[in-house]
Amino acid sequence: MENLKEMLDLVRGVIQESKYLVCLKGVKVSTECGCTNYRVAKDAYAIEKQYGLSAEEMFNASYYNTRVNEFYDFYKKYMISQLGELKEGLYVLKRLEEQGLLKCIITRDIFSLAKRAGCRNVLELHGSVYKNFCPHCREEYSIEYVQNSKGVPRCTKCKTVIRPGVALMGEMLDNGLVSKASEEVSKADTLIVLGSNMKANLTSMMVQYFQGDKIILINEEEHYADRLADIVLHAKPMETLEKLGL
Repeated sequence: MENLKEMLDLVRGVIQESKYLVCLKGVKVSTECGCTNYRVAKDAYAIEKQYGLSAEEMFNASYYNTRVNEFYDFYKKYMISQLGELKEGLYVLKRLEEQGLLKCIITRDIFSLAKRAGCRNVLELHGSVYKNFCPHCREEYSIEYVQNSKGVPRCTKCKTVIRPGVALMGEMLDNGLVSKASEEVSKADTLIVLGSNMKANLTSMMVQYFQGDKIILINEEEHYADRLADIVLHAKPMETLEKLGL
């Protein structure tokens, strides 16, 4: 199955015959859509040069709790300055959901790409930059409010510092959400992994619950664990979904 057309035909057929398709959407989808990725070398270097700390050190719960001014300077300049564009591949996922084929999307994406494209059953394990709230009175705030605030964004009602609705490094994920995600994977007969390798955090955490027939992996980079998938396509996931013509 070296021929691309044959591979696309195979993937298309498996998807169309699936009774319970679940998608694991990895970080490379966000990168392909143009979202901020502080792991890219040039961005990581620019961040460390400006702040004297790595992005991992700043996008961290303890940093938020102890140096909130610096946290929000970094967060607004880097984390929510490039929110990505909606690629056609995301609308393919929406159509698969509307057709009743795709039952759930599970993702670490904090930029809500699938939801912005209109997908409804999306489990965002790490939260979303589009959800911001006051930890004191629970008032909710838009991403635009955070972006446009001068300095640290504060609640208009009680003046408490607003909290981004994302899981910062060092914080536990929502157990209820993780349990729901693992339950969805356990019900799947087909699992499609987009923009992630089989040993990445999201995939390795979820694939242990998979009891179905086929794992489809679409990821541009080769990895030694690719052999754990049944069908492997080394290509950009969004471009590949568009080529499927679904």
